[in-house]
Amino acid sequence: MKIFLGFLFTLFILVGGVLVYASTFMLGGLKTTTITQDKTELGITEEAQAQTEEAEGITNIALFGVDSRSDAGTFTGRSDAIMVLSIDNVHNKIKLTSILRDVRVYIGEECGYDTGYDKLNHAYAYGGPELAIKTINQNFGLDIEDYVTVNFAAMAEIVDAFGGVDIEVTEGEIAELNNNLNSLAIESPESLSGPAEPYTGEAGLAHLDGNQAVAYGRIRNIGNDNERVERQQEVLSALLGKLSSISPLEYPGLISKLAPLCETSLSVSDILGFAPIVVNGFEIERLSIPSDEEGYESGYGEGGGWMWFYDVEQAGAHIRQFIYEDRYVA
Repeated sequence: MKIFLGFLFTLFILVGGVLVYASTFMLGGLKTTTITQDKTELGITEEAQAQTEEAEGITNIALFGVDSRSDAGTFTGRSDAIMVLSIDNVHNKIKLTSILRDVRVYIGEECGYDTGYDKLNHAYAYGGPELAIKTINQNFGLDIEDYVTVNFAAMAEIVDAFGGVDIEVTEGEIAELNNNLNSLAIESPESLSGPAEPYTGEAGLAHLDGNQAVAYGRIRNIGNDNERVERQQEVLSALLGKLSSISPLEYPGLISKLAPLCETSLSVSDILGFAPIVVNGFEIERLSIPSDEEGYESGYGEGGGWMWFYDVEQAGAHIRQFIYEDRYVA
């Protein structure tokens, strides 16, 4: 009994030491918030809760990129990038689902229009991450309870913290990337992490620094909005992919650089709980909504704003099938 109690005591000290180290050094600069834990207030239905129970080991987290470019420490505004990050310990995967920001969805009484409908990205401006999560859950039948928000003014710093990213680029994308870089340097230099150095390499696999990666993700003159989102996914996927090549000894320094650039409802223990899949390796899979499956169209909605129109219930089923695979409950 003494030996057993001594083992438990030692274990508690070690666990406590890890939490203290994580909270003071690695995550000391992280801005954490609390949101309601009431599932109904977050728009989580009984069906979504049943799906979560069936697929234990799969966690969904909302990722928001807000447009407060004037101050990297501000996490307000419209969520111009909206993704669902699924950490899948069942199939050993990390999945990224992008939901295009301009889809017309039901937000509720907090909405600026009597109909209760508006663009999805406006939900964050109306009621912050809590209302944005509720809007995603109630329209797409998901079970999200936590979020991470990044200010666009911090994206270049995040990419630079990873040492840049490797992205396949075309000649046309290089030209647009450099045009965007010049525009950012003139119009919003605060969104850059340093001097704007143009990309001078050839088409193909390109190593982009933080500024170049942000300019790449903002390309609008090639393809449509779906393709712009796919470029953003490329950047994020490249960052996630680098986790498997980084030595665990480098994690503390990397996390300490990233923490001040994010706001989250996740606790230190929640974040540490995701460590096994990072250490053991994972596949990355991506989905953009709407896809051809949703049969989307565009037009003008509330306030004369341009919006996507499609069956969000059908889109929700598509997202859940992608996330849960063989654990999906129809």
